[in-house]
Amino acid sequence: MDQLAFGCVRRAALVCVAFFLRLIRWLQVSYWVPNARPHPPDTLNHSKWGTHRYITVHNIKLHFVEQGSSSKPLMLFLHGLPDFWYSWRYQMHEFSKDYWTVALDLPGFGRSEPPAHSVTYKLSNLARLVCSLITALGKSECVLVGNGAGSILGWHIVNQYPDRVSRYVLLGMPSEAILQQLYQRGAIPLATLLKSAFLLYTGELPVLLARTDDYAMFNKLLGPDAKPQDLEAYKYTFAQPAALGHALTAFRENFADFFLEEYEYRVRKPANIPGLFLFQEEDCFGQTPEEYMGLLTDAYEPLETRFVARVGRFMHQDDPKTVNKLIGEFLGMNVTRPKRSLGDGPEKQVIVKEVCGNCHGNAHRKPAEAHHEKCVQNCDGQAHRYVFEKVRIPICS
Repeated sequence: MDQLAFGCVRRAALVCVAFFLRLIRWLQVSYWVPNARPHPPDTLNHSKWGTHRYITVHNIKLHFVEQGSSSKPLMLFLHGLPDFWYSWRYQMHEFSKDYWTVALDLPGFGRSEPPAHSVTYKLSNLARLVCSLITALGKSECVLVGNGAGSILGWHIVNQYPDRVSRYVLLGMPSEAILQQLYQRGAIPLATLLKSAFLLYTGELPVLLARTDDYAMFNKLLGPDAKPQDLEAYKYTFAQPAALGHALTAFRENFADFFLEEYEYRVRKPANIPGLFLFQEEDCFGQTPEEYMGLLTDAYEPLETRFVARVGRFMHQDDPKTVNKLIGEFLGMNVTRPKRSLGDGPEKQVIVKEVCGNCHGNAHRKPAEAHHEKCVQNCDGQAHRYVFEKVRIPICS
């Protein structure tokens, strides 16, 4: 009992000290006024990342970075929130040998011109803009790659415009329709809904807080292992006038409709497009894969799923080697499958995890350590395959 009381007092003291230190930081002028960044860091204009181009689509001047020959199949990258083209630098370099890799700045992000009306940020309008971009680039279809909010946009394009997508690779976030089902089931954490409501109803306060401590939010988003030049690239880009405001507007335009419309299932076009979904421990909505993976694999077929361990919201930057390997394996494998009827019986689905059970959920002692000792002994560094059977009913998504 004495130990319990001592532990409670100790925890209360730590909370008070942390609050006092935070209060001191809030009282400092430097906490609220970020550093001036008049010039872009060299890494943003480095030729190794590709060539900067501009194109006008729907009366909006869009910026994109390209690598590879335009005679090759198009691989189009869609970033999330808050993000821009630079997020895809490792993937563009990796796949430019076989594809024309194009990383787009969505309207109002990076160097792209902001739209005249905020309604442009709605998923349906952004999807039409992306399809028009594909046409303007001289292509009829593309390999679509997205992360975070870019994945939500990607799912929408797969549903509404399946003829524009040959294959797709989406990272970290399920579709909006899946998120709506989770909300209806009460599976989305209350803390996540409160944070979303804060962003929706508090005016410019989120932008003010995002600038505090010299844009410290990007230190958290990119993680402790981020290179200084990459951090500076993000901070410079979102220190530009209204850059964070556009990201907030894009969120608000779609979150306001989250409870009202089911955009993805309005047209109900059949889309038998091979897809790959990469997921981590927890997405930015606070969901764990177990909560939505069954819904996702039922709604999209054929869909491969892969787990990427020890990564954050920007998994393609946190562990580009693993992400590129998984994407390369998916694009190189023959995923064409015969259509199934309702009477074919259960189907086996294989989920491949990049680490075994000993590694999953356990932090490594050193960042450079590839596997735990037990993992090396038990699986020799190879991925484990988890096979389960379930009835797969093909539906129109």
